[in-house]
Order: sequence, then structure tokens, then C-alpha cells
Amino acid sequence: MRWIDTSRESPSTTPIFSWGIAYATVDAPLATLLPAWAGRATSGVLAGCTSSGGVFTPGGFRKGLHLLVADEKDPVRAASVIRKCTATSAQRMAREAAEQLVRELGRAPDTLLLHATPGFEERILKGIDDAFKNSAPPAYGGSAADNDLSGQWKIFSGSQIETEGFVLMGFTAAQEPLGAFVAGYLPTHQKGVVTRAQGRTVFEIDGAPAAQVYNHWRQGALTRFMGKTSTVLADTTLAPIGRLVDRHKGTPRYLLSHPHQIHEDGALSFFTEFAKGDEVVLMMGTTESLLERTTQVVNRARAHRDDAVLGGILIYCGGCVLAIGDKTSDVAKLYREQLGGAPFVGAATFGEIGCLAGAATPNRHGNLMCDTVLFR
Repeated sequence: MRWIDTSRESPSTTPIFSWGIAYATVDAPLATLLPAWAGRATSGVLAGCTSSGGVFTPGGFRKGLHLLVADEKDPVRAASVIRKCTATSAQRMAREAAEQLVRELGRAPDTLLLHATPGFEERILKGIDDAFKNSAPPAYGGSAADNDLSGQWKIFSGSQIETEGFVLMGFTAAQEPLGAFVAGYLPTHQKGVVTRAQGRTVFEIDGAPAAQVYNHWRQGALTRFMGKTSTVLADTTLAPIGRLVDRHKGTPRYLLSHPHQIHEDGALSFFTEFAKGDEVVLMMGTTESLLERTTQVVNRARAHRDDAVLGGILIYCGGCVLAIGDKTSDVAKLYREQLGGAPFVGAATFGEIGCLAGAATPNRHGNLMCDTVLFR
């Protein structure tokens, strides 16, 4: 596999490749670049999404369009399907897309890579689950992003570019790709149960207004926002809500959700869906823990295996990129070291997709998280 920085290489002089994964910042001229580079893929598969602020590469966190491409001799096959859709049609179209991948690959994929536009990721995952009789393959990825939440994000496959919908890739390989999904935050003693919620808004925790409960857990850190509709993204990045998914080998596993808006009535909105009865806990992170999880996610994916890595995909929350600031390039450096110098690309996303192996519903959508796929 190879990393291609399209600002330094030309399609006309670059050797052909089998398939590719592409991440780009919103300033990249995708309408011009993508058709030319997709034409170099013998399978026609070149898919990905936009990333917030930069793209993780072996050369650091860089702007522009960057590719991870598979050489013809690499033992990994790929197929991709892109769909323009809304929340209403997402579940059905995701099921159809997953079924199409199975037909194109000749069997169920070993691993899936999903990039959606923000807003209805859970419905897409439900549709993917519907496509498989037993359980869906492990899915990883993240939501397309821009630099300022203004909606400039895009997904793409080949020369098709969409601002609402999803792109789904499937991989089959001689050795199944490895993956992991981690938080990098620790639970506190502050916990409760969601007693009223609708979609991505939690109205009550333990019978009290959710924002009031969260502010109490934070020792009044958001008091200045209470009683009015306020955006609190920057003030909550290091203190998200964790939902208890299960206990794996005695250890609780949490799915993170980022509080982004306090409402006048005391409700609290997130970038993930909640349901009545969800057990929630205040989580805390630091700049150091957010860097450390770059190492953790690779170690968890490898699970003590010593196979050589052909290439990797890193998905890292865009909100966390803002939190760590100038240290973002350290994330790329740490990931490169963990891969032993193997090529990779990575996106800073507005929501993360990952597999919690052994869970009743393993493929989940969370916030402020990190996931990876390693090809071998």
C-alpha cells in the first residue's frame, strides 16, 4: 500500500493502483481532483469524505487531498457504494447498499468502512444490520466534517460528490483486517438514568432537567449558559456523557456522546441518539489522554498480534482535534510509530463509527472517539 499526497504527485505520472481511500479538507478542489485520481484505480474504487482542519498522514496533519491506495499485489479487495439520502430513506438505502457490496465482492465483507454526513448515522447502521441475517461485519469510520460546522462537509466515491448521505466500503482479504474503537476518557462517580428523551435530545436525567443535572455534575461550569438556548461545544469536549453499553469481561464499556446545546427548558442536545432507561455517566479526559489513545487504539486492534501492517486508517474526532490544538500533528506521529512506518491516511470526523465486539449491537455511532482499521 502507498500514501499519496495529491499536491505532490500527478495522476498522469503515478502508477495505477487497485483501490483507494481518500480524505480531504474542504478547500481541496474535489470536483477536479477526484475523477483524475479515480481513473488510476483499476477497480474504479476511490472513496472517502472531508476532514476537519487537515488529514492525518505519515507526513503530519496536512491540508489537501490524501490517498491510501492498494497495489495490485496487495491481498485486499474493496468495493464501494455511495448514496444520496435523507434521514427518512437512510435505513432502507443502507440495507440496499450493504446488499450491493455483498454482490460485488461475492461474499460478505470482512470489514466495513462507513462515512456519512452528520445527522442520522444510527439509521444507516440499522440498515446495514438489516442486510445481514446473523450479524453485520465489523464497521468502522466516521462522519464527514468541515472546519466550522457550517455544513460544507462532503462524502464521495469516484467522481460522485454528495453533501447528504453516506458512502459505504467493504473489504475482503486473505487475512481479516483488524479494527478497534476506543474512548480515551475515564468515568467519574457522577451517574444517572435517562428518564425522558427524544432522538438526540435528553430532557430529563433521574427526573430532573438534563442540563441542570449535567451542570451539577460539572460543579457549575455551565451556569452562565443556563436558562437560555446556548451552544456549549467547546465547554464540553473534555467532559462528555458516557452511555453504558455493557460489561465486557467485567469491565464496563462506554459509548461517548458530546453535549452541544443547552435549551431554555433545561434539555440537553447531543450528536447521538438516546433512549429512556439509558445509564449515563460523566466522563473526563485530558489532552494527554487524547494523545495516548492513538497508541491504545492500535494496540487494541492488534491484540498482541505481530503481523506486519500493510496500511492503516485512522479516524479521530474533530472536536478532540480542536481540544489538543498544536499537538494534532503528534497524533499522526504516534500513529505512524505504532504502524512501524506503514502508510496510512486518517480523517478528523464529526462522529465516529466502531465495533464493540461481543456487544448485543456491536456496530455503534459515538462522539469524541477514535477508531482504526489495519490491513495486513
